[in-house]
Amino acid sequence: MVLKYKKVAFEISKQIANGKYTDKLPSEAKLVEMYNTSRNTIRNAMDALFEQGLIKRVQGSGYFVNAPLHSDGYFMNIAGKNGLGTLGQKPVISSKVLALEVIPAGKEVAKHLDCAPEDLVYYVSRLRFSGKDLISLEHAYYLKQQVPYLNKEICENSIFDFIIENYDVEITNADEYVSVYNLGEKEAQESEQSVGTPTLRVEEINCTKNEHPFNYSNSYYFQKGMTIYMHINNSLS
Repeated sequence: MVLKYKKVAFEISKQIANGKYTDKLPSEAKLVEMYNTSRNTIRNAMDALFEQGLIKRVQGSGYFVNAPLHSDGYFMNIAGKNGLGTLGQKPVISSKVLALEVIPAGKEVAKHLDCAPEDLVYYVSRLRFSGKDLISLEHAYYLKQQVPYLNKEICENSIFDFIIENYDVEITNADEYVSVYNLGEKEAQESEQSVGTPTLRVEEINCTKNEHPFNYSNSYYFQKGMTIYMHINNSLS
């Protein structure tokens, strides 16, 4: 069962992404009324959005959508798991599915997903576009024990949105590794790029609330003007 404050935070984050909120958010009192919940729930939701870097607090004035320092080109908020877009609105992203199959995890993927090599996973390979612009090539593995069903239509849209909405999965923790990667033959063929083309590779492992990995992926980004953003809250200082 997803906690109430997380549901509220998720709904507000969608409203930000959809452009309903672009500056100041409704007051705490108004949010309590809108979501029919307690003030503590709203404050916890606001804390979650702040930790993701989606909003900022202004003492005495309330909560505001966080405006990015860089607004040109492509923008990725890693901390918020919100993919491409500004801290507010997201571009419309479409996907072309290159492969979708159920396979044994194998030794390498099993190591990342903390499962047995013979456990089944969904393997998804897809290209992602903003309009006609190629954004990225993605190779992803979803543990079938955690994600029982995927099809092509689901993979042409947001897989994470489907998982959250249909399987009541809370994506609470992730390990992400960002590096410069030169395309190998397989990636170059799939993306119709030259072998050795430099890309920004994001390798990630996503976990549910019980800390068990359910997804492992490598995404190769082709946009030269991309900015990566992460909100830092140094609680040890």
